[in-house]
Amino acid sequence: MSNLLNKNSKKKLLERGPQISPSTSFKLNDVEEAVQESPKKPVAKKEAPPEKKVTSVRVRKSTRDKLNALVSLNKADTIDELIEIMIDEYSSVHITKDEKKQFDIVMDLYKSKN
Repeated sequence: MSNLLNKNSKKKLLERGPQISPSTSFKLNDVEEAVQESPKKPVAKKEAPPEKKVTSVRVRKSTRDKLNALVSLNKADTIDELIEIMIDEYSSVHITKDEKKQFDIVMDLYKSKN
């Protein structure tokens, strides 16, 4: 048969060092006094306005590289600003008045969701 079944399972026990005790002990009265001395201030969760929230957009790597190259040429400070400029330029040149109205309505819908 296998030697594993007949193997003696006694192992050397872990030798423990000297007993460690805390230098100070916990007292509930000390904690209660500290809580009473410093009143709790309401913590307001700061949420960024919808325009300041960051998200990601899926684009091809070549498009990403083109945007980074334009930012490197100091055409804008950030990619976000560059895209804003491009959208404004496109909408001023290629969008008719009716399409601009539709665009504004759709933008209002998206803003209301945030």
